[in-house]
Amino acid sequence: MLNRINYFILSVIFFELVSFSAGFGTHFEHYKYAVMLSIIVLNCIVSSRSRNLDMVKQSVNSNKRS
Repeated sequence: MLNRINYFILSVIFFELVSFSAGFGTHFEHYKYAVMLSIIVLNCIVSSRSRNLDMVKQSVNSNKRS
C-alpha cells in the first residue's frame, strides 16, 4: 500500500514538472511539494524498518524451532 502511495505522489510530481516545462505553470505551492516528498521519505523509512522487523521475527521463529 505504501508503494502505491509513493507511485501516486511521484506521478503527481511528474505531471507538475511536465506542466511547468510546457509553460502552464504549477498548480501547487512549494510547501505542498515538500509535504509530498516528506511523505515519500517517511514511507520508505517505514517500509525498510518493517522489512527489517520481519526478517528479525523470521530468524527468531526459526531459532525457536531448532
